[in-house]
Amino acid sequence: MERIAFYGKGGIGKSTIATGASYTLAARGKKVLHVGCDPKHDSSLVLVKDPTKLRTVIQASFRGEELDRADLIMEGVHGIDCVESGGPEAGQGCGGRAVSRSFEVFDQVSLVDPDRYDVTVYDVLGDVVCGGFAAPMRRSARSKVVVVLSEEMMAAYAANRIAHAVGNFAENGIVLAGLVVNLRHNQADLDPIKRFATALGTEILEVVPRDPLVCEAELYRKSICEYAPDSPVARCVAAIVDKVIAKPREACAPPTPMLDDGVREIMRGGPELAVGRDLALPARTPVSTITAWSRL
Repeated sequence: MERIAFYGKGGIGKSTIATGASYTLAARGKKVLHVGCDPKHDSSLVLVKDPTKLRTVIQASFRGEELDRADLIMEGVHGIDCVESGGPEAGQGCGGRAVSRSFEVFDQVSLVDPDRYDVTVYDVLGDVVCGGFAAPMRRSARSKVVVVLSEEMMAAYAANRIAHAVGNFAENGIVLAGLVVNLRHNQADLDPIKRFATALGTEILEVVPRDPLVCEAELYRKSICEYAPDSPVARCVAAIVDKVIAKPREACAPPTPMLDDGVREIMRGGPELAVGRDLALPARTPVSTITAWSRL
């Protein structure tokens, strides 16, 4: 059974990619388990058949009853089994602990069953890779990690931290399969992110364009791969799935994460330098290229 974990900072588009991957695999006849590992429990919303019955592992575990698989699984399109870890009310608990607790429950009910599933897809919040949010690495041996980021520096900063976690769990068979660049601007300069990928010792699997159809699909509670299967984004998701599944584990080089300040230096085009060096401003005067934008 393949285990693919999509990580990335909040709002970067990892759920779009992860749910699209689950939909694509299921549409090809694979039996898929989709696991949302975000306290907001919103990953499966575009996959479940009946969103009014959305439930979370944390809700079920708080009832204090003995649980089985049927208490956790929600039926999704194309036979996808969907599970959401869930979390505490805002400001009332630890989201990372909720995710970690969910994986304890998964073990108790033998949820991730290789005899039942061909692929398990994890959609994981990755702003802070604490012990809880690293649960798919810690408790799901031999997962292939895919980091979703944009061309922006802070997205690379988060990706670098995720790469640190991959290295820490290498003995668990965790590998970094590559990066997916989900563009914020379709004419972005990709040289900085190419330098970052090289410095990290990994590859860019795919560059996904920004498309208003993604937001439109969410309004109708559909994965982009179901809503617009011939769109550029859907085709990119299919390519990501093909590359990750086909990539041998031994071809996934151990990541070489940088010092935090080194990410900025690499993105700027300089060598990785020690923390504290003054940053020289560009010689040219920065000029905005924006001429028009939407307004209320």
